[in-house]
Amino acid sequence: MRTLRFLLTLCMCHCFVAPAVTAAEWKDKAEAEGKVVLYTTMTSEHAKLFMESFRQLYPRIDAQSFTAGSSPLAERILTEARTGNFLWDVLVTTPFYTRLFIKRNLITPYDSPERKYYREGYKDPKSMWTSIYTNYTALGYNTKLLPGSRIPKSHFDLLKPEWRQQIGMDNRPYEWFVTFVHSMGEEKGLSFMRALAQQEPQLRTGRTLIAQLVAAGEVLGGLTAFSQNFENLKRNGAPVEWIALDPVVVSLHPITLAAKAPHPNAGRLLIDFFLSKKGQEIMRSLQRIPDRIDTPPYPPRLVEGIKPVFPPFELFDNLDRYIKLFDEIFLRKQG
Repeated sequence: MRTLRFLLTLCMCHCFVAPAVTAAEWKDKAEAEGKVVLYTTMTSEHAKLFMESFRQLYPRIDAQSFTAGSSPLAERILTEARTGNFLWDVLVTTPFYTRLFIKRNLITPYDSPERKYYREGYKDPKSMWTSIYTNYTALGYNTKLLPGSRIPKSHFDLLKPEWRQQIGMDNRPYEWFVTFVHSMGEEKGLSFMRALAQQEPQLRTGRTLIAQLVAAGEVLGGLTAFSQNFENLKRNGAPVEWIALDPVVVSLHPITLAAKAPHPNAGRLLIDFFLSKKGQEIMRSLQRIPDRIDTPPYPPRLVEGIKPVFPPFELFDNLDRYIKLFDEIFLRKQG
């Protein structure tokens, strides 16, 4: 009888639990806030397109955006935190800075209903972030200079004599470096990197530039650029092609909600929009690779058959160590 009374009491308690906020009520709360502010590392043109599309759906919400590189954007956010002047609601930045802001309690969980359309690895199990698009590293090569018989089948093929001084690389691919080394195991990974440095790769600033150097024939191939860099050039008639060599290191772009968001409901609504099918179709139209499972990129081969290796967020706590290692291995060799 005691057990029965306990169960009845428990059921009665549950009957009086306040109902969840409906979608309509949530929209009303967001519109009552009247504003939402996005901080992002996307280009200003791309951010503007998203915010204009959001305003078409929610004309009562003043959707604003601020765009900057990852480092200056982080400085702005940290300055606001120090002064207690919190201006942003939603953030899109790199995994490294996402990790940093989580550790500093500047980001709060949000389990968007759209997250069910995102695979494991592209979203945080604790709902701290969800990636809205991903870049996949690939080996791009000049089709006029490299016959099919010489196309590398693994990263270790790049250690052959014919690739000496013929590899283009970004000069600050730190997240790629730490993820690659971690995926191979530190001893084997660092051994490969030291052997790669002996090939005297051509270090340049920016992955787009690396792809352009390949297209111009200044190097046979580019290692740290992204598949869509080469795909876009190929679409415009450049003599380039790309292949995905394991490990395929990916660069996620997490979207998060500010812990001190001045417009939290509008912020959640904006995140829902980015993660929605409509938002991801906009992402695809910008020649980016959307992460939503029912919105494949164009062309589909950008993700087909690829086993992505995700950045180890916890290793970003020691990123300074890996930056130092990369500089010692590659930049000292260049010097």
